[in-house]
Amino acid sequence: MKVLKTKHILTITVVFVTVLIVFVQPSRMVLFLGRFHPVILHLPIGAIILTLFIDIVGRIKNNYPSLVIQYALGFSLVFSVLACILGYFLSFEGGYDLNTLDKHLWLGVISTLLITGLFLLSKSKRKHTSKLFIPFFVLTLIGITITGHYGSILTHGSDFLTQYAKTPVKLKPIKQIDSLKLFDDVVFKILDSKCIQCHNTTKRKGELALNTPENILKGGEHGKVIVKGNASESQLFKSITLPLSDDKHMPPEGKPQLTKEEQWLISYWINHNANFENKVVNLTENDTLNKLLEKYLVFETHNIKEASLSDINKVKDVGFSVFKLVPNKPELSIKFQKTELSKDALKVLEKIKDQIIELDLSNTNLSDEMTIGFKKFKNLIKLHINNTDITDASLKFIYNAKRLQTLNLYNTKVTNKGLNTLLENIVPKHIYVWQTEVDDKAIAMLKSKYETVIYGAADANFVEISNLETPTFLSDKNLFVDTISVRLQSKIKNVKIYYTLDGTDPDSTSLIYQDKIFLDRPAQLKIRTYKKGWLPSNILEKKFFKVKHQVSKYNLVNQPDERYPGGNKLFDFKEGSELFRDGKWIGFSGDDINATIDLESVKTIDKISVNCLENVANWILFPKKILVYSTTNENSDFKKIGELKINRTGQYGNGTEIKKYTINIPNTKTQYLRVVVENFKTLPSWHEGAGADAWLFVDEILIQ
Repeated sequence: MKVLKTKHILTITVVFVTVLIVFVQPSRMVLFLGRFHPVILHLPIGAIILTLFIDIVGRIKNNYPSLVIQYALGFSLVFSVLACILGYFLSFEGGYDLNTLDKHLWLGVISTLLITGLFLLSKSKRKHTSKLFIPFFVLTLIGITITGHYGSILTHGSDFLTQYAKTPVKLKPIKQIDSLKLFDDVVFKILDSKCIQCHNTTKRKGELALNTPENILKGGEHGKVIVKGNASESQLFKSITLPLSDDKHMPPEGKPQLTKEEQWLISYWINHNANFENKVVNLTENDTLNKLLEKYLVFETHNIKEASLSDINKVKDVGFSVFKLVPNKPELSIKFQKTELSKDALKVLEKIKDQIIELDLSNTNLSDEMTIGFKKFKNLIKLHINNTDITDASLKFIYNAKRLQTLNLYNTKVTNKGLNTLLENIVPKHIYVWQTEVDDKAIAMLKSKYETVIYGAADANFVEISNLETPTFLSDKNLFVDTISVRLQSKIKNVKIYYTLDGTDPDSTSLIYQDKIFLDRPAQLKIRTYKKGWLPSNILEKKFFKVKHQVSKYNLVNQPDERYPGGNKLFDFKEGSELFRDGKWIGFSGDDINATIDLESVKTIDKISVNCLENVANWILFPKKILVYSTTNENSDFKKIGELKINRTGQYGNGTEIKKYTINIPNTKTQYLRVVVENFKTLPSWHEGAGADAWLFVDEILIQ
């Protein structure tokens, strides 16, 4: 009886589908229903994959769920039929390549028939059908995959599925705007990113394809889309500038829209006769065009690996500051911060030679005998070796830096001969030779011979490099109880130092530094130096925190790991740097920080802050939660007075990050505090060390 019912249902379904295909004509309701095809088609696909999983698990565990398999295949069958019907309705919209559309349609029907076969096999009681079930299932999955492939061609173009499987086309470097072809290198890139997805050979919305010059000139169902020399009368330009609410606006709402700059470039191309071959050099010079075209230049790409954290830490340890030019990118900017540079320090620097893009060794004791390692820094773009003792002998070691754009040789012993020989090997865009042995006559000759700008003593533009050095703090301390005095030093004599305490940028009207800055309250200190004939320095910034109580009596339930010891560091007023091995951080592997603090008398506190470090690559995570408990009597129970949950989702950032987490507990009178900083215990599933103990690093618990 059940088999009969199944056959009847299938017969009725086939007849119903046939009637729909033969007699249904396009209408607004049919087109409306057709839009649900992409929604419905995923249901049978997901269900069929889940069914295969249940089937295999059932066979392995000898607990085969026959009824579940039948229900799941029945579900897949019903929705695959519905997907076929809605797909047929969607085809009435037109704009698709008919050959590809037919293949997709009939492959969809075949996939539905295969699912029907699976459904019938699942209901059969014959023994031999069990052996056919898995092969038939594999055949069905292959059919669905091929059908989906042709569907992706209709929707996204012929190479949607295989786009990233191919080796990417290497773009030919174009470093000069004049070398750009306005259509190939600019207009086509705009169309490709915003329009061609719906207007290509296999998906011609409005019978329009924009993927070749021939198709663009051919136009669509309403005729030509460009009128050469007149953008305002061109349908292509009008459709991209209509209000977004207009039904004729393209791309349609919800798709990536063209920017004002992209619209301007298309308008410019059409107004200049919509030429498919012209290079920019053949067009009238236009400042707006040149500015917009800069983003379309193609430079030679350099694949640089990320420097290891251990190598970066070694470089920092010998006196260099290390900054990433772009977050999450490997390129680094390096500057020597100490007074005495050594050969050994430069040798350590070679560990990250590939990642160094900017190198600043100015105002150091750099000499010719130290510079031999420069020949290894092949990716340099900026090199500052001004105010050093180098001569022409050092220049030969930078011949390998073919990408070098800025070379600062100010106040060195470089001569005409050395500079000329340098330019025979590499040609930086900007070279600064003020106060060297390079004379004006040689500068004029070299400027005319090479495509470079050389700044000498007579060059007013030299002011571009004359920024003052940023001053430095004599002490790293920034935490205090009552007062603190801040002292500064500058490598350059007779400078004036101005500062602010409210976070605003200082200028020559701000407070002037004399001998020290006296602070008795929290402050955001910003400092800048000035000197006549120089540009002001960059701003130096540091935050100072006033703490109500410095802790001397405390107890830790868990002791820090022996590799990062010293519970007293939690209360020593010495904040750690981004180097977690700098000796100022304590580390806990898998354990919480549970500290009981005795303020020695009942005192009023307003907040508690915990300074934490995260470095995911080294298995160090910010805490999961911070809890604060209080009591006025050590013999009574502690009562929770504050809690901060640190919600984290997804994979955490790269590099090192320091955060001060604060719990506000205003006007709390207490003598005893218990601060619990919860560790994540184990590393999350996405981490390469998943399941291992997570590290928790803290350097200060502050009572404010």
